[in-house]
Amino acid sequence: MPRIHDQFLNCSIYLYPSVENANRGDAVGGTGFIVGVPYRRAKGNSHRYAVTCSHVIRRGSAPVVRVNTRDGKFDVLDLAPEQWIHHPDGHDIAVCPVSLPADDFKYKMLPPELFVTKDLIKQEDIGPGDDTFFVGRFTTHEGTQRNLPTARFGNISMMPWENVRNRLGFDQESFLVESRSLPGYSGSPVFVYISAFDKRPGRGTTISTRQGGPWLLGIDWGHVNEHQDVLESDGETKVKDGWKVQQNSGMMAVQPAWNLAELLLKKELVEMREDREEQWEAQEREG
Repeated sequence: MPRIHDQFLNCSIYLYPSVENANRGDAVGGTGFIVGVPYRRAKGNSHRYAVTCSHVIRRGSAPVVRVNTRDGKFDVLDLAPEQWIHHPDGHDIAVCPVSLPADDFKYKMLPPELFVTKDLIKQEDIGPGDDTFFVGRFTTHEGTQRNLPTARFGNISMMPWENVRNRLGFDQESFLVESRSLPGYSGSPVFVYISAFDKRPGRGTTISTRQGGPWLLGIDWGHVNEHQDVLESDGETKVKDGWKVQQNSGMMAVQPAWNLAELLLKKELVEMREDREEQWEAQEREG
């Protein structure tokens, strides 16, 4: 995996249960990122959305967002749970419209053209072994004066052809990525990257000399746990009570970016964007 650009470290926002938690930098909460949907009639303007996992809002009760500012500190957006819009089909995604003036806040906004699509997978022959990285909140060292995200690295292990049961009880379409996710990373953006000179098996012996991506592969919604029998001191005999211990399998579940794209095109959000653009145009006409 080559060195990633520092701008990707500015992707992450942090989520907390309350403004007080956000100011102190405590409580687990989750991670998120900012997506910008371009105005249809005004180049250079974007509708900004905070994005995270639905379970961070609903089960984690962490709707409050903390974002870095350009003066090296942070600011807190006191968002309420009802302001977040969840995917109507059960996908573990939630978005919230936010106002984040670029002059005040320091963040990397991800445009929809970076989202992985099914067509892109075919075009670039993306599959098992391709490099990935994700950027999120390592809760034991997250930064108290400002958000200090960590980057973690891995590889695609399985394509999303078989669903994985998510924490909301929904069989979630998911990539499996060999990379260790932990509590606090839920909602992190996960990227896929093709290095120059990587051979693409689907193209025979052709080797591309150009790099590809990074593209937004999807959203980290959690890690896959496995359960092992508790053994007696001999290391072989199972304890009589049948106890088991849960452990992180090292497999991260990533819901595809195309589910986020689908949510952003829901009627409710499209109408909100149209209303906002009409208001902006009226203000421009009035000078």
